[in-house]
Amino acid sequence: CPGVLGPWVALTLPRLVMVLSSLFQGSSVWNSITAVLGKDVVLPCSYKVSEGERVVQITWMKRREDGTAQELAVLNWQHGTYVQTAYSGRVLRQSEGSLEDGSILLKNAVQADEGAYECHLITFPGGSFESSLTLKILVPPLPTLNLGPPLEEGQGRTLAASCTAEGNPVPTVTWETEVRGTDSSRVSSHPRSASVTSEFYVVPGRSMHGKALTCIVSHPGLQHKKRITHTLNVAYLSDASVLGHEEGEDWVAGKEGAFLKCLGDGNPPPTYNWTRLNDPLPSGVKIKGDTLLFQRPLNSEDGGVYVCQVANGFATKEAETTISIKGNRAKQVDVVSISMIGAGLISVVLLGLLVLVVILMTCYHKRKTKRITEKYEEELTLTRENSIRRLHSSHSTDTRNQMEENLPLRSESRQGSFRGDSLCRESLRADSLCRDSRQGSFRADSLRETSLCSVMSEEAEGRSYSTLSTVREIETQTELPPPPPTPVQEDQMEKEKEEKEQEEEEQRDSEKNIKQAMTHFVQENGTLRAKPTSNGIYINGRGHLV
Repeated sequence: CPGVLGPWVALTLPRLVMVLSSLFQGSSVWNSITAVLGKDVVLPCSYKVSEGERVVQITWMKRREDGTAQELAVLNWQHGTYVQTAYSGRVLRQSEGSLEDGSILLKNAVQADEGAYECHLITFPGGSFESSLTLKILVPPLPTLNLGPPLEEGQGRTLAASCTAEGNPVPTVTWETEVRGTDSSRVSSHPRSASVTSEFYVVPGRSMHGKALTCIVSHPGLQHKKRITHTLNVAYLSDASVLGHEEGEDWVAGKEGAFLKCLGDGNPPPTYNWTRLNDPLPSGVKIKGDTLLFQRPLNSEDGGVYVCQVANGFATKEAETTISIKGNRAKQVDVVSISMIGAGLISVVLLGLLVLVVILMTCYHKRKTKRITEKYEEELTLTRENSIRRLHSSHSTDTRNQMEENLPLRSESRQGSFRGDSLCRESLRADSLCRDSRQGSFRADSLRETSLCSVMSEEAEGRSYSTLSTVREIETQTELPPPPPTPVQEDQMEKEKEEKEQEEEEQRDSEKNIKQAMTHFVQENGTLRAKPTSNGIYINGRGHLV
């Protein structure tokens, strides 16, 4: 009855429209609701009653694609809730109590749940009302990453990986990586969904090995972006090289701890092998991984061209080095022998120096002895001449008888002069030590003592006397009484007397020295001979013998 219901509809319909609004999943359209596949969704329907008014029943309907309606559930204030068998267990009343809130809960939403839903209310005494909403099911993608063919260094543009994501609506696929490359995408449509596939291409190189390649998928049904990371695996093999021996370097025979190391990097990890060109490996070497170890000192047989081979499943490379052993024929020098040779050379040098010193000292003493001998001969000659002069001066007044007595004495002196010459020389040499310290009286002492030695003789009875003492006795026996002296003669006589006393004192000293010297002689058949001795030595630097 339009006349009766018109005013009431004008008042209640706006209130129903206001409460039937989409409040789920952040939808911006008030009559449209979105739900994620497999999640629960609330279909809202509520009515604000006026005083004296009551909601009697609510019926939920789904509009099919052909336009027909399908009942889901009926909510009655007296009989409770009724759900159709097709939705049994999946449709529940959102809240208990009055039917002012007639919202229902759709559990485990599927893509078949998409479509238009209608809420029909019957109030008393207000009548019936209805409202509709649209449910959209979001299908989140499940991205997959598919690898391309194996990457090898030296290839051209090659597919590294592809990333595929299917959902509703169409997901977005991007790449994140440090590797330089290009990508391309294609989209495929399916009933109620669509899929996108993105491919990433690279030019393989060893610098890419181990780098990350990440596929990123974005979709409204995902709370966070999905990321799938793949580590690039690039097969490569670097050039081989040898460590431990430089080109042109010579190894020395006897060297210890020698080794050769093969350098080569690759993916997959390479294996190493050592060979010697045209010859087998020498004995005493060991291959340990990438290193060739010489476990003994080097010898001449270790020379040759050594080849290092590096191989993996991708490639094989080689490097070689030429080893030459220096001093193959040279004998090893013994350290002990070197020490002995050095010690011998030092000994020879020291011995040579000692011999040189001895020769120099011998030459020096010979020259010194020669100079002393010449000086001694010169002094001896002067001493004899002085002795002769003194004898002549002392016997100038002697008579013929004195001369006759002196003749035998002189004859005996000449006969014994040869035998006693050594005694005189030894006495002179001994006394010269004292005379050296008396610089002022050297010449006079030498003359007096030499004079005494030159006139030494032997008597028949075996006692020895000096020539001067014999002459002195003769002068005393033949002395004549002197004439009366004049004053001048008295002075002269006093001088002569003083000189005579001085001479007598000197004679006494000489006789004492002669007696001391006579202990070194023996008398045999009227001849004085030096006592035999084996210890004649130099007693001072002037070369005098004792």
